[in-house]
Amino acid sequence: MFNNLVGFFFADLSATEQLLEKLENAFDLASTIALYVTVAFIAALLICAIVIRNRDEAYLCKARKIMLWCVVGYAALAIISLGSLKIACYAVDGKVNANFWLMIGLFALAAVGIGTTVTLALCKVKGYKWAGLAFAAAFVIYAIVLLCVIPAKKPDYEPLSAWKMYLCSGVLVLAIVIPAILADTRSEYDAKALTYAAICVASSFALSYVKFFSLPQGGSVTFASMLPVCLYAYMFGTRRGLVAGVVYGLLQFIQSPQFYQPMQVLLDYPIAFGALGLAGIARKFKFLKGNMIAEFSVGAAIAILCRYFAHVISGYFVFSSWAMEGYTAVSWAFVYNLFTIVDLAIVLVVGALALSSKSVRRMVRGASEPSDVKQTA
Repeated sequence: MFNNLVGFFFADLSATEQLLEKLENAFDLASTIALYVTVAFIAALLICAIVIRNRDEAYLCKARKIMLWCVVGYAALAIISLGSLKIACYAVDGKVNANFWLMIGLFALAAVGIGTTVTLALCKVKGYKWAGLAFAAAFVIYAIVLLCVIPAKKPDYEPLSAWKMYLCSGVLVLAIVIPAILADTRSEYDAKALTYAAICVASSFALSYVKFFSLPQGGSVTFASMLPVCLYAYMFGTRRGLVAGVVYGLLQFIQSPQFYQPMQVLLDYPIAFGALGLAGIARKFKFLKGNMIAEFSVGAAIAILCRYFAHVISGYFVFSSWAMEGYTAVSWAFVYNLFTIVDLAIVLVVGALALSSKSVRRMVRGASEPSDVKQTA
């Protein structure tokens, strides 16, 4: 029976192409529906927030909890439905190969490391920092092995200069990690920080399926998909925001596994989206005078610009053969990846509209103030 099923789907190329076309059409239809449903869902939440804004704090607290769980439920539904269709498309198209699973192994190691470290921190185990460092070292060793073992997908995707690519990538990683560590001393997790992390990462991942358009060589403009992770970094600090961004990047690879060269995968996924953790850095900028909208906007701009440069490095060194006529490899890398700037504009507009609500600002302060008070004490 199994052989008959395999024969039915893969007897010839046309059958495979027909199946792939049906799956892609189903995914496109589901994405279009998700776009309108998401817009309506967010509009409904904003209307509810406006209607109840003058109620007492006890009522608002219960309402916010209900809204948060509605967001979690919607995000889970979008992830399961759209994610299943996307993975099915890649499986039929033959993109889920050995190299894909090797990268999944690397990302699984990162997920286990983050999960274990956070769990130990919640249980107040003294050695949780050493466990985190051990997992980080294992991740680095695994990544180095993959860089040495896995070849580029095709000769065209061999880096223009491997050592220059690694140097630029290393400089960018330091430019992201060092400010994230220095700008924030709050790295401990509590139940609230973990809950908000799950909600924000799930929301960003769900929104990433709601696309206004996709570019032919990869990349897309979404409905403010980076906003929840950026807000999390703003509320809970750059260190925890960095971790949430990396997790979001791992999910992005599973959603759209563009694998051409190992360093390209690291640049386009965990490094690029890990940079979103810098969205909370502007809370330390005294010249913004505590203006929440200004702090978030400046921080989000810095974070998404770092993501932009991660894609530019990947585009220049790995995808130079994709440059259109009339462009050099470097100019095409800068021009093509401007879609992230469009994403930035959407995040800034939607973020400013959200933070203009007193209810949302109260929620943001309520999420971050306990940690600040504890830290001050």
